[in-house]
Amino acid sequence: MSFYLKKYQEKVVSELTAFYEEAKKTEAALAPAKNALPPELRHQIDWIGATFNKLHKVYRDQPVNGLKEHYPRIVIKVPTGGGKTLLAVEAIREYQNRYAGKRTGLVVWVIPTETIYSQTIAKLKDKANPLRQFLDQSSGNRTLIIEKGQRLTVQDIEENLVVLFIMIQSISRKNGKEALKMFQDAGGFEEFFPADHRYDLHAELLKNCPNLDSFDYIGNPVVKTSMGNAIRVSRPFIIIDEIHKVFSDTAKETIDGLNPVMVLGLTATPKKDMNILVSITGLELKEEEMIKLDMHIIPPVNRNADDWKSMLVEITKQQKLLEKKAKKYQQTTGVYIRPIALIQVERTGKEQRGKGFVHSFDVKEHLREIGINPDEISIKSSSQNDIEDVNLFAQDCNVRYIITKDALREGWDCSFAYMLGIVPNANSNTGVTQLVGRILRQPFARKTGVKELDESYVFYSKGDAGKVLDQVNAGFSNEGLEDIISGVTIDGTPSAERRTKTVGIRNIFKKDFASSFYLPVWVVMKNEQKRKFSYERDIKPAIDFSSFSITPEMIKELKASLSAENENRYSFIVTLDEKSKIQKKVESMTAIKSSEVNIAYLSRRYAELVENPFVARKLSKSHLDTVIEKIGKEKAVHYFDYISKYLVDQLAKYKKISEETVFKNNLKKGNLMLAVSDNAEIGYRVPEKHEITIDRDPNYFKYYLFEDVEISAMNSLEQKVGELLDKQDRILWWFRNKVSSDWYSIQGWQKNKIRPDFVAAKKNESGKLELVYVLESKGQQLLGNDDSNYKKAVMEIMTEQSQQSRISNYTQGVLDFGEVNDKVEFYFVEQGQEETEVKKRFK
Repeated sequence: MSFYLKKYQEKVVSELTAFYEEAKKTEAALAPAKNALPPELRHQIDWIGATFNKLHKVYRDQPVNGLKEHYPRIVIKVPTGGGKTLLAVEAIREYQNRYAGKRTGLVVWVIPTETIYSQTIAKLKDKANPLRQFLDQSSGNRTLIIEKGQRLTVQDIEENLVVLFIMIQSISRKNGKEALKMFQDAGGFEEFFPADHRYDLHAELLKNCPNLDSFDYIGNPVVKTSMGNAIRVSRPFIIIDEIHKVFSDTAKETIDGLNPVMVLGLTATPKKDMNILVSITGLELKEEEMIKLDMHIIPPVNRNADDWKSMLVEITKQQKLLEKKAKKYQQTTGVYIRPIALIQVERTGKEQRGKGFVHSFDVKEHLREIGINPDEISIKSSSQNDIEDVNLFAQDCNVRYIITKDALREGWDCSFAYMLGIVPNANSNTGVTQLVGRILRQPFARKTGVKELDESYVFYSKGDAGKVLDQVNAGFSNEGLEDIISGVTIDGTPSAERRTKTVGIRNIFKKDFASSFYLPVWVVMKNEQKRKFSYERDIKPAIDFSSFSITPEMIKELKASLSAENENRYSFIVTLDEKSKIQKKVESMTAIKSSEVNIAYLSRRYAELVENPFVARKLSKSHLDTVIEKIGKEKAVHYFDYISKYLVDQLAKYKKISEETVFKNNLKKGNLMLAVSDNAEIGYRVPEKHEITIDRDPNYFKYYLFEDVEISAMNSLEQKVGELLDKQDRILWWFRNKVSSDWYSIQGWQKNKIRPDFVAAKKNESGKLELVYVLESKGQQLLGNDDSNYKKAVMEIMTEQSQQSRISNYTQGVLDFGEVNDKVEFYFVEQGQEETEVKKRFK
């Protein structure tokens, strides 16, 4: 299994790194002013708000911990299936390196379900697992994974990176912290607190940390020996999976009371008042081949009967079809997939069978009757768990059908699940909203290229097709995938019940403006042969990674940064001295060293950029050898994690510069040109027709190119831009571009294609076509980032080509309107400037 970061994961880590570094810098800059104030006024110095302002992030949630200190509580929105565990590990690594500046300390990791808890614990306790290895690199091979109930000492935290796992219920119960076990007296934490009879030391401890739980003993305060109190005095970094579940006032008060230095939450469905640091969309997961789309919803064979048995026959046929495709795929690639069907029943309890509901035993019995091997059928319920401790990914595993009611709603992860069969009435079955997410993950997080194996399937036996779609849509929203709901279709539904429809270009525009439906694409000219420009063929092979070497300037910068890193690794931690008194102790990283430089790790990171593992290995070894030669083996070992990040960053910069250089050199030499053509091999034309989901919102646009539009699929900025375009006096037509292979995209010098948001045609004073605009709208939070700057640069070059009349026109057929239009310009529309920008283009 590959643990290379996907592009959206790199985006998350980049945003986290920027936040940690800016937070550290801002906090240090404001520290003198804060320390000059009396303790009761120091909270007025808001370094966190200043950090958010500098990063142009919205600062909504402003928590204060039990020590009356403001602290940052930041949230990453990432859809289910986006690799939250990997992102959490990366967050810890970057936090230790960029903000804490040390390899030791306490991380409290809050987990939402028992299933996820056991899976995560198993991964991080396994020293062969890449996730554990990433933590070990951060800690210098001194990582302790601790569960609630295990002994924890001050020395553990002083000498190790301690990751303490607790269940989310510990901070989400409504009956108050007094009833929570983590705040009750317990053994295993005695070293954090004074001896029972040292009332003076207890009083001193409460003075320094006044929110510790205590009780009165003969007029003397005594601090409770609890896990909660041990966490409080250790000032942890807290990670909370599914933080939306603990965002009530009571839960937030409990989190604040743990005295965190920082809290990082992960969720697919954030609350409106959270501090969203970075938001990953479902489309980003789709582009990285993480999910099975399209999703097909297959209605009953017989609409007049509740025939769940016929549905099972259909499911077994589909399973066998997919498995046949999977075996053929394995023969050509060596990759093993065994498609699994999940079947939701109405009852699972042993005493509930025979009471008019479809029971798990009924389904299992019928599957056997239609020829399914009993070894291939498992039941997963609260009372029966046939898949406990079963590795569903193993090639010797027989399971192909899993029967459940709702036991798989959360925390279950098997990407071999392709089909969902729904026995309960879909009209009232809220469980579907949770189960749809269980069949979305793409095996091994990559597409197979086999259509059937890259999609998912939902069968139902009774209910209205529209209700099923509503439940599936709700399921997508629950998984944080609301922006890709249009990838769900209902198959085989009569037209009266269809939730989608086909729309075409309006006749009023087809008649007189057909020439404007052709848009420019980059075309390669070689030996008088023309073809569409391709990253894989024209950029990637031309990047000469062997030319990238470690320069003296880089060594100088690295040495300077290592010196700064060494200084930054001094920090204060709360500890107890030999007299059990609270004191602040200076922690230095120089006392802890890595045991070796890990060339395999650096090679893997290089391979994310170079892609050829042999070249990556050769480069990484050469570069690491150079660094060792220049700074010494001891320093290289000690700062290996930091050095690796520095080298990967430099290689990424080199790659980006090389990509742009290759592109511009081809343009300068005339090998690359912008062209419009009616030849589909080298040109692009707007689709004549396309399918949309029937929208509850009426289409109120007068100049939309197509007969109808999904208004609800637009975000607020897109709707505003659309409304502005539709009101312009010189608008001819416009449409919202889709993220799909049939729709308009621009291949620039980077790998991923640019998919602009809008295309709009402008008419002259006589009503004829004057110009076509391609527009990309950007939210304020995305302005200025690398992706936006890149898109803007590509579009500026394309506009420059147009204004210099360098768009080639290859009209080949005999067209009623003559030549295709070659007057096209490309612009950014920034949030806050949308009205000014649109009016400027259409004046």
